Amino acid sequence: MNAIYIALNVIKINLRDRKVLLMMMLLPIVLILILGSALKNASNFSVEDAGKTEVCYLNKDSGEASKSFDNFLKNNEIKKLLKIKSVSSYADGKKLVDDGTVSAMLYIDHSYTHNFTNDKKSKIQIYENEKSTLRNEIVKSIVDSYNDAANTIMTTSKITRSRTNYVESSNISENYISVDGKSPRAIDYYSVTMLVMILMYGANYGASEIQNLFYDRIGKRIKGTGITTFQHLIGVVFGAIFTLLLQALVLVLFTKYAYGSNWGSNPLIVVGVMGAMSIFTTSMGILFMSFTGDDKKASALISIVTPIFTFVSGGYFKVGLSDSPIVKYVPNQLAQSALFNSIYGGSIAEAQKSILIIIIMSIVILIGASVFARRKLV
Repeated sequence: MNAIYIALNVIKINLRDRKVLLMMMLLPIVLILILGSALKNASNFSVEDAGKTEVCYLNKDSGEASKSFDNFLKNNEIKKLLKIKSVSSYADGKKLVDDGTVSAMLYIDHSYTHNFTNDKKSKIQIYENEKSTLRNEIVKSIVDSYNDAANTIMTTSKITRSRTNYVESSNISENYISVDGKSPRAIDYYSVTMLVMILMYGANYGASEIQNLFYDRIGKRIKGTGITTFQHLIGVVFGAIFTLLLQALVLVLFTKYAYGSNWGSNPLIVVGVMGAMSIFTTSMGILFMSFTGDDKKASALISIVTPIFTFVSGGYFKVGLSDSPIVKYVPNQLAQSALFNSIYGGSIAEAQKSILIIIIMSIVILIGASVFARRKLV
């Protein structure tokens, strides 16, 4: 209970600090408006870090006609775009799509070859999650590419009166195709990147609380109370985390309703990213404070690291570094990738993976902070 009381008190104190609060809230709001308005006609805000499109595949046909599509999916170029999971039944595949585990299911029924050999329409069915707008277009384009080639070969086969094991054109049965919201506008893009940036600056909360606890007079007063240092530490850490989370929620709601920013339809992932980043940045502030022993020096480090991380992850403008093995694990890049995946119909599994990596990084940082703190305080 003591830790909870301390956490609530920390939140209250932080929210009363108007100077810091204005910086944390007003800065991203102004930057989003300026950058979003100035670059609203730019065309380079496509989501490039959404990863492979995950689909499941079920071929109930045992004939030769469907085997050509099997081989098509095994093509190396297709493998760069699609991550294919085999399923044993239509119901299993449908469940994976409905749950958001995969973006779509490709399905060939048992009559595929029979219909083909009898000059009837053979269908490759696509069952898609209606929320995966961007992924729908990717899947549809890939199957259309197959059909274009099939149509050419089919025409040739009719002229030469020879058979081919490709399928006819116009043979797609589609569920849910939508192109709305498949690519972010400038205002949408900067709402995400500026949110992540300001959460990084929130590391100052963690540094400030550790300064108060271990290096200022407040820490000495705590030792004279019945509250242990550990209880106080837990309280101030959670207080800093929830302060950041509350500010992030306000920023998301403001940009959604004031600017019309697109935050998608998966609020759990959005909140998960904000929570993971709040934990990470608080941990980073604690690490810097433990390392320097001075909140001003820690703040200076935060002021250096945050713009660098924001820049390399494309927070200010696209820099083409998202494919770099190092940049992929920059916390800003992980958070932005998770949010873009969630908002624009990307892989939910990839978004969850990014959140998990951020949390693991936070744990490692806290361990490092404890090592530095012990050396400073011994």
